[in-house]
Amino acid sequence: MKRVSQDDLARRYGYFLWALMQAGQLNPSAPAGSHVTPEATEHFITLVEPQWSSVTRSQSVFKLRRMTEILAPEKDLIWLRGIEADFGAEARSNRRRENVMTNELIHAGEALFKEAENASHLSPKKRACLARNGLMIALLAVRPIRHKNFGELMLGSSFRHLDGNWWIVLEAEDTKGSRVDERQVPEYLNPLVERYLATYRPILLARQAATSHCEMVEAKAMHSLPGGSLEDMSGPLWVAVTGEPLTYSAVGTAITDTVEATIGVRLSPHAFRRAVRTTVTYLGGEHRGLTQGVLQHNSVRAGDEHYDSDSTRRAGLELTAIIRELTK
Repeated sequence: MKRVSQDDLARRYGYFLWALMQAGQLNPSAPAGSHVTPEATEHFITLVEPQWSSVTRSQSVFKLRRMTEILAPEKDLIWLRGIEADFGAEARSNRRRENVMTNELIHAGEALFKEAENASHLSPKKRACLARNGLMIALLAVRPIRHKNFGELMLGSSFRHLDGNWWIVLEAEDTKGSRVDERQVPEYLNPLVERYLATYRPILLARQAATSHCEMVEAKAMHSLPGGSLEDMSGPLWVAVTGEPLTYSAVGTAITDTVEATIGVRLSPHAFRRAVRTTVTYLGGEHRGLTQGVLQHNSVRAGDEHYDSDSTRRAGLELTAIIRELTK
């Protein structure tokens, strides 16, 4: 089982245990898998049903069963398979607005970042959040890697400065396709990246809530940093107002809520990948395989066993050119 699949199972099982803990029903010393009972599962479903879509509920019950089979293979889960079948029959995707294009998302992100720059009436922390969210939208729009990888970008490793350019570099063990994924950040986003790193990220890292302290941090950050200091930064790229790394769910919420606030449509991080398909369908028809390259899907040629690591970079540059034409 791939690492990303393991992480997903663990996260879904964690939701279940969290629900039991909230209800005071979690026994930390109980054997692995023993908490998965009809009563506990019913409580979990009742708790999440108003908040999750039918597809999310169906997938969560399926993954709860899979995790339980791993932890307690001797456990009889016929009853859970029945619940899983019922939810599977009911599951249907919510209606989507499929014609959201990448250039809309890029424009929304850049506009939000500009709003943060001009919002002198807001506290430094709020301005920093706006700038962070704007950069997240713009960067994910043009480099739509998977939610987990995007949320876990680390300065100096998976997000690094090389030869004057910023790069997203994912190792094979960190990608769903088990392939190295290297993508250059478009040059037109470099000013936003560097402004965020030099000014707004330090504000978010400042744990103190006092406005005066944040203003001191901001004032210091406004000055030019010594040569090389941006390149030498380390730690998580995306930081919460508490100074801690943004969690998986917090990244998803920030992106979804920000897109809704800016263009009026709720889009999950995964939906940015659909936006690429839409953009290519409308404007990149002559670029055969562009979608596959950008999204790191398998080649359009069946049986192609030789993945060219340069194809993702080339596809990203082609998509960037298309988007830049649209946003001029």
